Amino acid sequence: MPSHPTPTPAHASAVAQRDVEALAREAHVPLDTVAQLYAREWAALAAQARITTFLPILTTRKVRTILHQQPSPAGVPGAVKAHAFASPTP
Repeated sequence: MPSHPTPTPAHASAVAQRDVEALAREAHVPLDTVAQLYAREWAALAAQARITTFLPILTTRKVRTILHQQPSPAGVPGAVKAHAFASPTP
């Protein structure tokens, strides 16, 4: 029975923080928004993962894809807003 990892395990937290900061700068999106999106995507991927070695890479790619979709007029990508409504934070 697989265990359920925390949203960002301690050994990956430094890498995750660096990736979140880079993604926020790259997409011109607030750090908190990217951090929430990253944690949500990490949890979704971790729930299905048997091997967690590549979760940081896969999560970063998924978040980058979401952030680079068509931005809304307010400056925050529409996908981020839609994702926030579709995936409530536990």
